[in-house]
Amino acid sequence: MKLKNLCSAGSASLFLVVVILVCAALPAAAGKKKNNSNPQDPYVTAEDYEKAPTVNPADLAFRVVLFGDFTIPQEWEKDARKITDSTIAQAKARLTSTQAFTTVGTQQDTAPTDPYFVVKCTLLNYRMVSAKARFFAGAIAGTSYITYKVQVYDGKGTLQFQREISTENNAFAAAFSFNDKNLPTFLGNVLADYLALRARKDMGASAYPVVGGEHPTDAAATTSK
Repeated sequence: MKLKNLCSAGSASLFLVVVILVCAALPAAAGKKKNNSNPQDPYVTAEDYEKAPTVNPADLAFRVVLFGDFTIPQEWEKDARKITDSTIAQAKARLTSTQAFTTVGTQQDTAPTDPYFVVKCTLLNYRMVSAKARFFAGAIAGTSYITYKVQVYDGKGTLQFQREISTENNAFAAAFSFNDKNLPTFLGNVLADYLALRARKDMGASAYPVVGGEHPTDAAATTSK
C-alpha cells in the first residue's frame, strides 16, 4: 500500500514537472497572427530579439524615420508611460541596428530634407501584471497584453499607413518565466520591423499587402486574445 502511494505520488510529481515544462515552453507573446507562414511578417521576425531582419538601403524609399506623439489615455498615463517609452526605445534601437536608415529619431521643428516618415502611436488597451502579483498569484493573475494603433505619415503630413499591433502572453507560461516584462520589447520589435517594411519602395507588400485608395490604409491586424 505504501509502495502504491509512493508510486502515485511520484507519478503526480512527474506530471507536474511535465506541465511546468510545457507551460514554460509556450510563447511569451501569443498575439502573433494564427497560421502565419510568411517569414517576413513582423510578428515572426520580432521573435528574434538579438537581430533585426536585414534591410538593404537601396530598397528603401524612406531612410528617415521620426517618432512623433505617443498618445496615452489620461487614466493610464502614470502607469503606462514607462511601457510605451520602452516600446519606442526598442523600435528606435532595432531600426538603427539595421544600419540602413540615415536617421532614426524624434520629430523636430525643423523638417529633414530627405523623404521621411513620422510615426505616431496611440495606446488603445493594456494590462500588465506586476512581478509581485505574478510571484504570489502565478497564472491566476491572468494575462498581460498591449495594443497600439500605429499611424505613419509622410513629410507632408499625409497619412500613409495605419495598423493596430498587439500582443498577449500566456498566463501559465508567465507564471514560470515572468515574461510579462518582455511584451513592450516584443512590440517594439514588431513596430520596427513593420516600419522597415513600409519604408521600402515596394512598401513590403509581399509581407503586408497594401489595401485602400490613394493613401493606403492597412486593415487592422487580427490577433489572438
